Parts: sequence; structure tokens; C-alpha cells
Amino acid sequence: MIKGYINSFIWGTTLLLHVNIYSQSVEIKDSATDALEKSNKNSQKALWYGSMDHYNKDSSLYYINKGIELLDRDEPLHQKKIESLQQLKKTIINQNLSSDQVSALSRAYQDKALWFKEMPHFNRDSTVFYFDMAALLLQNSQPLQYKRLAELYLDITDRANRSHNFIVVDSLAPIGWSYYEKILENKKDKVLGYDLLINWALIKIIRGEPKPGLELFEKAMDLLKDDPRPEIQLKVLNNKGRFYYQYGLPEEEEFGVQYLKESMMGYEKSDYPGKNEALILSYKLLSYHFEDILKPDSSNYYLYKIEELLPQITNPFHHSWYYYAMGSNLIDKEKYEQAKPYLYKTIKLMQENNLRTIDVYQFAHSRLGDIAKAEGRYDEAISYYEQARNSSIEINTKSNTAYFIWKLYGLYELMGDFKKALEHYIEYSEANNVIEVERNKRSLRESELQLNVLNQDKELAANQQKQTIYICTIIIGALLIGLLYRNFRLKQKSNQKLEALNGELADKNILLDKRNAENELLLKEIHHRVKNNLELVKSLISLQSAQIDDPATKEAMMASQNRVQSMGIIHQKLYQGTNLGSIEMKDYFLNLSEGILDTFNAEEKVKIECAMENLELDVDTAVPIGLIVNELLTNALKYAFPKNEQGTIYISLEKNEDNLKLKVKDNGVGKVLGIALQGTGFGSQLVKLLTEQLNGKMQEHNDQGTHIEFDFLLKKSA
Repeated sequence: MIKGYINSFIWGTTLLLHVNIYSQSVEIKDSATDALEKSNKNSQKALWYGSMDHYNKDSSLYYINKGIELLDRDEPLHQKKIESLQQLKKTIINQNLSSDQVSALSRAYQDKALWFKEMPHFNRDSTVFYFDMAALLLQNSQPLQYKRLAELYLDITDRANRSHNFIVVDSLAPIGWSYYEKILENKKDKVLGYDLLINWALIKIIRGEPKPGLELFEKAMDLLKDDPRPEIQLKVLNNKGRFYYQYGLPEEEEFGVQYLKESMMGYEKSDYPGKNEALILSYKLLSYHFEDILKPDSSNYYLYKIEELLPQITNPFHHSWYYYAMGSNLIDKEKYEQAKPYLYKTIKLMQENNLRTIDVYQFAHSRLGDIAKAEGRYDEAISYYEQARNSSIEINTKSNTAYFIWKLYGLYELMGDFKKALEHYIEYSEANNVIEVERNKRSLRESELQLNVLNQDKELAANQQKQTIYICTIIIGALLIGLLYRNFRLKQKSNQKLEALNGELADKNILLDKRNAENELLLKEIHHRVKNNLELVKSLISLQSAQIDDPATKEAMMASQNRVQSMGIIHQKLYQGTNLGSIEMKDYFLNLSEGILDTFNAEEKVKIECAMENLELDVDTAVPIGLIVNELLTNALKYAFPKNEQGTIYISLEKNEDNLKLKVKDNGVGKVLGIALQGTGFGSQLVKLLTEQLNGKMQEHNDQGTHIEFDFLLKKSA
């Protein structure tokens, strides 16, 4: 009863103040804008909900906020109105409520926000509004209720609730964690802290920030690593699967799939809270995985599992994703007309529910672009790809943005618009380089991830085994002390030491093998990326040369392409082979020859024979020899067989104890005395410099063609 009188007094005073200010706004109605009139209508509704007959605090605050949004703070006619609405809002919020009343009211706002995130009454703006109201109420009451605030921010940052967009949620996640950290240690719920960190980590991964995402994920795992409850272990399994799958590396994806399957089977047999959300996320990621590894039957199986579960799901995002997945699946089968309705339904559902900032919205447009491209409607395809790219830029999903730019590049190249193709290729390269740099920075953290997180169960078992061994050793030692035969005791001690030493050596060997395997994988990845970068350089030179008309310049550009290709093949062989320190030269020469013949379109008129045994050389020797052979083959194809004459080029490489002998011979026209050499002479200079680099000597003979021999001293190689 007393509380009712207090409310009546506050609202009566507020109503008089507001009506007075409102009457002033009526006096200047002739000069007021439409926005002011609309704001007045909202403020009247707010006051109506403030009267005792139909009192509803959250409805009143809703219309106050709507009224403030319509007004311009820089417009003099609006300033008094804004002040009055803010005063009204402050009065409502700062009513003298007890801590229990504040907690109950904020919980009511929170429940209302969660109600609006479900179909058929899904309303993203309303969800955001009620979350904001709950936060505002808690943050303006004293003392601050840190646990309630942390619980509220857990719901706000949960991606399943689809409140704010990724950028905003990313900024709110650390606020929620800061409230959790201020809870007294003896009252902290580790599951609450774990969930806050997992939400934040997944947001970082989606936004293309793997390093901070990994750090948050490891921190979350540490909180629950000792919790034996089955429902908690199932939650951890599911989150491990989601995180590793989305982390972006093949090794982690395999772990992710394993954990997703385990958690899926556990949830299907349980009735734990969040069961349906966990299952539909598992089905979705497993469908993606089997689609990527070209197992359509398995992918379709999980799509059908989603279809069965969908009637129990109230989140419109999952419905939208299902329609998108079905449409995308039909496109892969080239059933374009059947795919279109699914994609149109995806876009419509996401627009109706204000889900344009979700990545599925981008990909639905991209897939419609794929259909338009396949059907030859290029302008329409460009429009769809640009919509996807622009939507991705708005929410700063870097990898998605790079992917859509690549699609635009490919389409312009197909259309023959090489200028725009080059512009988009450069834009893609810049965006992709940023992503690659971030991936390169992961290497050390990935090792830590594998050692500290992925193998926690193995490490725990290993530690238990070590403890058992130590206990046994102590017992044996105690027994030995009691033995009377000194020689027998010494022998036993000696055996124990030897056994322990062997065990340590075995453990060190296992660890060393693991480290070596990791380093080998990283080295292969480096060679792979170097090869990709050389391919990128070659492609850029090709694009540039397509726009050059001068034959000499064009020829120089082609020579540069061949030199880049020669080095690229070296790195390709390194990451494809089993020995990262050496190259098998015969296979390398054959691949190099095929590439050069293809460049000069000379496969039909010239044959290249490689008469040599299999021979492996280190990288520092193989690269300059490859460049030398590249130059000699290029010269032979350009000058040795004029007027489409046919012929053969012979390559051989022999290794003695301390020297290498390289021979390149053709049966072409040879060099004619008295005739000036053609070309710029750069190739000859390059061969000379590379020969000196390898401490070699070159001899040239003209006898039924051109015959060039090199002798390189292995012991003095640079």
C-alpha cells in the first residue's frame, strides 16, 4: 500500500511537470516540425501508461525512448522537449525500489526480451529494447548487483538470442565479463563465467579475430576442466566442437567434428536445458563439414535431421539457415529453378525479422549471384555479389568480404573486363593478405592449443600414470632398504635408474617427434604459401602483359613469368615431397619443361628429353640450376627452331664426388658467326651470375646445334 502511494506521488508530480512543458510546446505548434508532433504523441502514450488505472512502467519507458529518438538535439524547438522526456525517464528509473524489487523487475525485462527473440512474436528491436531496459535498471541502482548483471549480459551476448549485431555484441562482451570478475570469489558460478567467455570467443572467431578468440576459449576451458557433472561435460564437448570447427584450420576441424558427434549423441539421449539449440548447431556444422569433403549423402542426412527438429525451434535464424542450405544444395546439383524459391524465402524471412547483419543473408545473395552467372545474366550476378560484399563490410566479417570480392574478380574476368578484374584482384589480395598475416601469427598459439587444450585428457592420463610410477618406485625403494643383501639392493637400484632413464628418454623422443612433426608441417605450410605468392606474382604479370602491345616488352614479361614459375615449382616440390631439404631434379626438369613448352605453345614441334638418373639436390643448389635451365630452354625455343622447325632438346645432370655436370643440348640451327645476338642479353647475364654463384664454369659448342656444359664445385657452393 505504501509503495502504491509513493508511485502515485511520483507519477502525479511527473505528470504535472510534463503537461506544463507539453503545453509550452503547443504554443509554438505553428513552427514545430512533424518530428515534434510525433514525439508529443509518444509522450502522451507514455503518460497514459503512467496513470494508476493502467500503470505499466516498461510500456511508458518504451514510448519515452521512441519520443526521444524522433527529436533532433541540435534543433532549439526540440531541446526543452528532450529535457522533459529525459527527466521523466530518470524519474521512472530512479524510483525507490529495494534490491529485491530491482532484481525482480530486471528479470521481468530480461524475460520479455527473450520472449521477443522467438517466433511467432520475434522482434529484434523489442529484444534489444528490453535488454537495454534491464541493464539500465540494474546499472542505475545501488549497490550494483554484479551477479544479476553478469547473467543479463550472458543473454545479451548469446548469439542464439540475436539481439545486437556482432560489432555491438563484441563491445558488450567484455562488460559482462568485468561484472563477473567483481562477484565475490565464494559466490562465483564457474558455469556462468565459462558461458560468458565462450560467447565472447565465438564472436571473435566469427569476426575473423582468431588469436583473442583462442585466448578467451582457453580461459573458459580452465574454468570447468575439473567439473565432473555429465551435463557440464556435454556442454564443454559441444562448445569445443563449435570452436575448433570454426577456428579455420583443417587439423582443428577434424577435432571439432569428433567433439560435435560425441555431444550430438549425448544430447539426443538427454533432456538437458538447451538441448535443441545444441543439436541444431551440431547438425548444421556437420552438414557443412560433409558438404566440404564431398560426401553429399552424409550432408543431406544432417539437413533432414534439422528438418525434423525445426518445428520445435522458435529462432527464425535457424529456419532461415535451413532454407539457405536447401537452396545451396540444389545449386550444387545445378537445379537452379528449384533452388531460387528457397533463397528468396531465406532473404524474405531475414528481412522481415531484421536479420540482415547475419552472414547467411550475405551468402543467400551470393548464391543467387551464382545462379545468375551460370545462366549468363552477368549484370544481375554483379548486383548480387556487390550486395553480399557490402553487407559483409557492414559487419566487418573479413574472410567473407574477401570471398565475395574474389567472386567479383572471377566474373569480370569471365566478361573480359580485365581492368575491373585487376582492380578486384588487387582488392582481394589486400584483404586476403590481412587474413593470411593473422593466420601466420597463429602458429605458436596453435602449438599451445594442441598441447594445452586439445590433449588435456591425454595429459591428465599421462600425469596419473607418472604418479602411479612414482608411487611404485617409492614402494620398491622402501622394500629394498629392508633387504639384507647389499649387492642385490644395488642391482635393483641400478635397474630402477636405468628404467627411469629409458622412460624419460622415450618421453623425450615422443615429444621431440611431435615437435619435429609440427615444425615440418609449419615448414610445408611456408613453402605452400611461398608457392601461392609466386603464383600470384605470375598471375599479376600475366594480367599486366595482356594489356601491353609492345612485342619486346611482352616477351620480357613472358620471360619473367617463366622465371617465377621455375622458382614456384621448387617450392611446390618441397611441400609435396617427403624430404623438405632437397629436390628430385629429374622430376623437376620434366615439370619445368612442360610449363615452358606450354608457354611457347611448342608441344607439337619440340621435344625435351631428360637423360639422367634420379638425383636429389639441396634447395640452395636446385634454385639457381633451375633458373639456368629455364633460361637455356627459353633461348632454345626462341632461336634454335625457326619457322616452326621440329627438334629435340636434351637435358642431363650428373653428380660426382665433389662436382655437378649439367648439359643442355639442342639439334637446332645453332649460332651463326657474324650475326648479332638477339634479345636484351639479360638472360645471358643471369646465367653468368648464377654460374659464378655456384662456383662453376660454362663451355659452349656449336656442332649440329648448340651444346652448353657446366661444371659446378659442390664443396664451394654458395
